[in-house]
Amino acid sequence: MNILIRTATIDDTQEIARLSSELGYPLNIEQLEERIPEISNRKDHVIYVAESDRQLIGWIHASVRLLIESPPFVEIGGLVVDQQHRGVGTGKQLVEACERWAAQIGVNKLRVRTNQTREDAVRFYTRIGFSQKKAQFVLDKKI
Repeated sequence: MNILIRTATIDDTQEIARLSSELGYPLNIEQLEERIPEISNRKDHVIYVAESDRQLIGWIHASVRLLIESPPFVEIGGLVVDQQHRGVGTGKQLVEACERWAAQIGVNKLRVRTNQTREDAVRFYTRIGFSQKKAQFVLDKKI
């Protein structure tokens, strides 16, 4: 299978939404049409898509995180690969694209957070070189 990794465009909105729904994250198309250009115009964010036979089969979003207590790192905010195309290296290629981007901007660490219940995701990230650093709670407050 020939996979092309490229920067996402506004034309990818429908397919990004479709793929996100596969993981249980339905997206509002109108909001996504606003978000993609806003994110894409930032130098500290990147969105890549994976394409095979002119069909979108995956996407990844990553951004630079600046924290007081640690050097900058790139964090994967989301990664989705179409169910029918998992296990053939698409996710790995998307992560590698983010690694190259991080290196280009002078950042030498990549981080990802995943729900502990997503055991397949934990296995995937471990298999491609990530190691678990800690378990934590995520707490939100509506304001």
